[in-house]
Amino acid sequence: MEFLPLFHSLQSRVVLLVGGGDVALRKARLLCSAGARLRVVAPRIHPELIPLATELHQRSYIGGDLDGVVLAVAATNKSPLNATVSAQAQARGIPVNVVDSPSLCSAIFPAIVDRSPLMVAVSSGGHAPVLARLVRAKLESWLPARYGQLAGLARQFRSQVKTWLPSVQQRRIFWEDAFQGPIAEALLAGHPGLAHRLLEAKLAGAAPQPSGEVYWVGIGPGDPDLLTFRALRLMQQADAVISGPSIPATIVDLCRRDADRIAPRPPATGKEPCCARQLIELARQGKRVLLLVPGDGATCKRDALDALAVHDIPCQVVPGIASAPTHPEPT
Repeated sequence: MEFLPLFHSLQSRVVLLVGGGDVALRKARLLCSAGARLRVVAPRIHPELIPLATELHQRSYIGGDLDGVVLAVAATNKSPLNATVSAQAQARGIPVNVVDSPSLCSAIFPAIVDRSPLMVAVSSGGHAPVLARLVRAKLESWLPARYGQLAGLARQFRSQVKTWLPSVQQRRIFWEDAFQGPIAEALLAGHPGLAHRLLEAKLAGAAPQPSGEVYWVGIGPGDPDLLTFRALRLMQQADAVISGPSIPATIVDLCRRDADRIAPRPPATGKEPCCARQLIELARQGKRVLLLVPGDGATCKRDALDALAVHDIPCQVVPGIASAPTHPEPT
């Protein structure tokens, strides 16, 4: 990763904005929406920028303007000035963004999908901002506007759920069910009161015990773009991921980041189906276990599924495509 994605709280904190033109105005509006107190420095300042500033200095930039700020933004058309702001901010350990100059940035502004308190940020590292905006547009069309309300509902109940369900596994199952069942449907349909009551009722009677399950997922030829939606969903739900050296890291990296990463254990005997004992042990611990297998996932599948069935362990099988599609050479 060229940049580590982070979300910064700017509420009531001072941010330096060097520049007073149209670009600076766009940055100022975004910073103000995050609750920042703006210290604006520029010889000439756009009229619409003036009411957004907490501190207004209509003059040239000086090093002392960095005193007490948590972020600096250089939005001028003067390359030497932008470079000076960047160098002086970084010398003080202050994150700095220089508009249209990724090499001078220690922090960048992503394209944002705002469903507060749910936020999605998309970045190209400053190298292809138009592409980042196109991706954001796709996400905007995919994420319902009321997803923010769903996140807000979870915020209201988070402490109660943590009190009543002490296990991380129990809480994960509770919230996954809440976000994908009648509670979410009620809120997304415009009935927040009903969603609130359904969540209260669920919490009052719920103490879901972890239910172990196995996800047997074929990865096809190993191209992440060729995975099915179902495979990706299960990869994000799994508590433990078993993958051998033949599984590309680009595939494994699509799994949930806090899932346990486990190497496959060889069978104890020649007659034992591949990984079966390991899958059974993990599922009996209440874990949702993902096994990633090459190709269509048929290797050892039948015998292993029979072994799981004997121990009453449910298993979802997601076949992968056998090979990547080929295209004729252009003539």
